[in-house]
Amino acid sequence: MESLRLNRQQYLVAITVAIACFLPPFIGEATNIALPSLIADLQLPMGMFGWILTIYLLTSTIFLIPAARYADKISKKLFFTIGVLLLGIGSLGIGLSTTGEMVLLMRAIEGVGNALMFGTAIALVTSAVKVELRGTAIGIAMTGVFLGQLAGPLLAGALTDVWGWQMVYLILVPIALLSFILAVPFIPRDKPTDTKPYDWTGAVLFTVGMTLGLYGFSKMPDALALVLLIAGLILLGLFFRYEKTAANPLIPVRLILENRGFTFNNSANLLYYVAIYAMGSLVSMYMTHAWGFSALDRALVVTTQGLVLVLFTIVAGKFYDHLLPKWLLFPGIVLAVVGGAAAFLLGAPSADPSWLAMAVVAASVAAFGCGSIVLAIIDRFVANAPPKYATTTGLAIIALGMVLLLTCGSEQAIWTMIAVQGLFGVGIAIFVTPNSTAIMNSVTEQEYGMASGTLSTTRMLGMAISIGMMTVLTNLVLGAGTKMSVDYVDVFLVMMHATVIAAIIVLVVGMILSWTADTKSA
Repeated sequence: MESLRLNRQQYLVAITVAIACFLPPFIGEATNIALPSLIADLQLPMGMFGWILTIYLLTSTIFLIPAARYADKISKKLFFTIGVLLLGIGSLGIGLSTTGEMVLLMRAIEGVGNALMFGTAIALVTSAVKVELRGTAIGIAMTGVFLGQLAGPLLAGALTDVWGWQMVYLILVPIALLSFILAVPFIPRDKPTDTKPYDWTGAVLFTVGMTLGLYGFSKMPDALALVLLIAGLILLGLFFRYEKTAANPLIPVRLILENRGFTFNNSANLLYYVAIYAMGSLVSMYMTHAWGFSALDRALVVTTQGLVLVLFTIVAGKFYDHLLPKWLLFPGIVLAVVGGAAAFLLGAPSADPSWLAMAVVAASVAAFGCGSIVLAIIDRFVANAPPKYATTTGLAIIALGMVLLLTCGSEQAIWTMIAVQGLFGVGIAIFVTPNSTAIMNSVTEQEYGMASGTLSTTRMLGMAISIGMMTVLTNLVLGAGTKMSVDYVDVFLVMMHATVIAAIIVLVVGMILSWTADTKSA
């Protein structure tokens, strides 16, 4: 088993997908940094702030499953390459935009591109690699996601300050083009896996229902928004009822009802994103208004999470495939001690960028070591540990980070926040790759496209719900038109802590689902 290795072709497929997967998280993280400058430069009303964020999530979510299922009938590779091109075109369009309407249109194009690309990406990797190496290959692909998450805030901050917010989007064009150029020769041509008629009725019900539901939810607690939300939920209910009797359903209800591994692991994935996604915005606002941190200071602290993810994700993938080296425990202990000692020698915390950079490196080394110790112990004492050990442990570590976040108040607690980001990084790395691999291994080859689309849909839906919940809480606690100031910091802390407690509860439910999932392959 330990001699198993990806071949050159499989590495190229995984790397090509990883480059494409770099784009969406970079877009998300970078937009958080660049958006205030974009709003000010184009003289847009603050109401556009939420819409520019929401339109991308909305279009991504509503098109993911319909696009992934249609790719099963045509070609996953074709949809993947079109999606990459649309991400590049949308980014180019935003960089050249002169009006808010043009920005919204290009963000929608980015969202469709994300749906087409992410709806097929994991399916392409899964199809190219045999089951014994899927964790490793998906780990490589997911590293692209976390590289985007790492590079987004830092690069966006630097580019915005030096060349303007436009360059944040223009720089993505050559990256999208590179992924497209690599995909054409190196990703194998795939044959249609679904020859039955496409479920157009289900696609319309799903798209309209999801659109009304997500839009209504994003505008809560407005009365009209409630009506739209209810209408969307009714249509989605009709959609699932129709799917039970459809000849070739968009979402096989049988699979959801009968395949416990597929359903429970997707549900855990949804809850994970509901719990974690809005934390980035909350923590950023918290460090800005409670601590007075600059954009660069915030970006450096958050980099801890991204750096750990980039370093540790492939290790988590090898854990899933039972390919961890037997000697990993000792280096893990050494790295944990070295990182901890370096952090101790840095002395009193400071908001100086050079100190923050050194602290981030020290914390990342320590987190990598601690994560290696956890996985090595599980691998040593649990023979052929099933995915639930990794997914449940990952969610538990994220929850521990949330508990630590609850101790933060109006006084600066820089080491605490860096530790929170380190715990998030380790937990996310341990959870995401095994969870994604377990979902793909729970279905047949004919269902890869649907499973990949469902996996991405739960991700985007979880993000949308997370942002929506934060928006609703902000409107209820602070008021939609409130401008943050020192007078509102205490109220904001109440809202943040309430959100964190809710996230911990959500994560506990996710842990239960992960642990009880049937992880046998289809």
